[in-house]
Amino acid sequence: MGKLRFITWLVLVMLIGQPALALVTDLSNKRIEIRYSFNGADLILFGAVGSSAVDPVNDNFDVVIVVRGPEARTVIRQKAKVGPIWINDESLTFPSAPGYYAVAASRPLSQIASDAVFASYGIGFDHLPLLANTPRGLAAPDGEFRSALFRLQSNSGLFRQEQDSVIHVGEGLFKTDIRLPANVPVGDFLVETFIFKDGSIKARNRITLAVDKEGFERAAYDFAHGYPFWYGLVAVFVALTAGWLAGVLGKK
Repeated sequence: MGKLRFITWLVLVMLIGQPALALVTDLSNKRIEIRYSFNGADLILFGAVGSSAVDPVNDNFDVVIVVRGPEARTVIRQKAKVGPIWINDESLTFPSAPGYYAVAASRPLSQIASDAVFASYGIGFDHLPLLANTPRGLAAPDGEFRSALFRLQSNSGLFRQEQDSVIHVGEGLFKTDIRLPANVPVGDFLVETFIFKDGSIKARNRITLAVDKEGFERAAYDFAHGYPFWYGLVAVFVALTAGWLAGVLGKK
């Protein structure tokens, strides 16, 4: 019994004696304002890893950065060919799917850690805990619809799986570029950084990013969501007026 206590005490001393791995990250801009001329934004995330706030890490380590945007209801429709035409067949609704999702890494994910490790932290699109409205209730979607969601959002520039690289700048320093397309959703984004070594996570850090409409876009957005009926009437009136003016000017 005394030997077991001694071994336990020795392990605790070794663990306490090891300095904690410090991770600090920041963004070049933590608030993006969407105005009429907005065509996307490029941000830089930079970070430092060390045994303390001032001592850099000299050993090899891997960095994985996950950027996740606000969740929204998303409908995926499957098309079927009937004769010479294509029609919408089955559909599946994701009540809460990320409106933006990007993964950047210092190496391919397959070389950093196992799928089990990534699954435990929900890293990578294949490991996102997605649920959909199915005939059996709220449940995990079929692989076909899951792939369709990834393909649809990727084509819109809203999903970026391992398209961006994390660059090691120097001892314990790294950076990566974050690309937000013009159709990026409005809301709060979560930017998580994971430090891996020997296939396991050694440190984790998260910061937030805000994307919001400003100026006339903000006013129109609030009006459309606060008074949808009146917004619809105004939109119809503007469309009719524009058509009438175009006809008058065309006759001249």
